[in-house]
Amino acid sequence: MRIHSGRLKGRDIPPPPGTQTRPTTDVVKESMFSVIDHTATLTDAVVLDIFAGSGQLSWEALSRGARSATLIDASAAVCRHLRSVAVDLGVSDVVTIIRTDALEYVRHGELVPPSIVFIDPPYQLRCCNMIVGALVARDILPAGALLAVEHGDQEALLPQPGYRSAWHRERSTTVVDILVRESIEP
Repeated sequence: MRIHSGRLKGRDIPPPPGTQTRPTTDVVKESMFSVIDHTATLTDAVVLDIFAGSGQLSWEALSRGARSATLIDASAAVCRHLRSVAVDLGVSDVVTIIRTDALEYVRHGELVPPSIVFIDPPYQLRCCNMIVGALVARDILPAGALLAVEHGDQEALLPQPGYRSAWHRERSTTVVDILVRESIEP
């Protein structure tokens, strides 16, 4: 895995220990960031990375100008690895790593309103609709915020009130949906 653009371009990202994570492929990541670059701005973005795994989506966003990133993962080994990578990349001062259950955190955790949310759970969990639904229910995302959801083809992302679909792509068993928070009426 490698960072493809920005100030950290070309830096390698070591995979986390074990076989529990499924890193986003480079093709999917580049397609996703192409859409993000044309839909929103990464400059000063606040990133929330749910099921962070390798952290590569956050590292790419930080390289491209995001202000900060909060990475959520339930694995202690993965969180230790993420901390090590943050130090190696020189971004530990703008990264928060939290070891917790993703759904519990989204429902009850202290969230800084993110401008970009990456949701990339293990496909077999089929929990994207629960995670997205919990975020929508909390109503903390500002207008223009993006939800970039990577899931398996066995789960269809349901429409959400106040969000529009900006992109939907299927590649083999991987599906990526990008939703945009619409303008909030006073």
